[in-house]
Amino acid sequence: MTVIDFRTYPVQTEEFFERSPEARAAVRDVFGFYCATQPLTTLIHQLDEAGVDQTVLSTLDCTSAHGTVIARNESIAELVEQGNGRLLGFASVDPSAADAAERLRTAVEQLGLVGLNLDPALQSFSFADDAVLDLFAAADELQIPVTVQMGLNWAPIARTGASRPTDLEEIVQRHPELDVVIAHCAWPWVDEALAMAIKYRNILLDTAVLWGGRPESSVRRVFAEQIGTDVVEASLRDQIVFASDYPRVDPKRVARGIRMLELRPLTEQRILGGNAERIMNRKGNR
Repeated sequence: MTVIDFRTYPVQTEEFFERSPEARAAVRDVFGFYCATQPLTTLIHQLDEAGVDQTVLSTLDCTSAHGTVIARNESIAELVEQGNGRLLGFASVDPSAADAAERLRTAVEQLGLVGLNLDPALQSFSFADDAVLDLFAAADELQIPVTVQMGLNWAPIARTGASRPTDLEEIVQRHPELDVVIAHCAWPWVDEALAMAIKYRNILLDTAVLWGGRPESSVRRVFAEQIGTDVVEASLRDQIVFASDYPRVDPKRVARGIRMLELRPLTEQRILGGNAERIMNRKGNR
């Protein structure tokens, strides 16, 4: 079984800043991450410690909202090349840009990135905007998954209430084959995210939930107590993906939290990697 961490960010990686020193301000002031840098090998070591085979490196293009990009898509592609098969790359584009869809096509077809990462709170967009609707249509055409950040947002300038899971309803109705991952289970709107996942089979939830205390406790609170492991087993075994949001959270502790749920082996395997592998293989991306 391949274990895949569906979302990490390169905002602590020395090799990234060596090539993009201008990104330090964006990482600090927009993304809200302040820790010292470390070599890419440290991330690989963290993956080894967590028993993770591959991880997705993500970024955010906040050009319209804040005049900056956390990491250029080209930078993500360069890091993937240095990862010896351990790293996969998700693009981000400015959703408000008129050519957002074309930029996504370039990132996928020319840079080899295999998904799209969006954050309405940091990118300040509406799902009803024409450019945004075109962007989701392009993702569907390219047969790539889309992750949408929702719920509690640790970036200081982001507004947690900027989007809710039901805001996605028109998009997933228009594109029933497009896999859309609601990050963080949209906590504190877990019930709303659950309702969307139950109704729409192309909605998935991820495990990067942390608002205080231990990651293991947050995972248990959401998946065992709020959603219920019986619901996970019966209705969501194909619609949850393991994600840590590293470096904000240690992937080892999130993976441990999933294993502590004591799900059936097949369900655990799908959450830890099988579901991610499936949605990124819609047209043989990997």
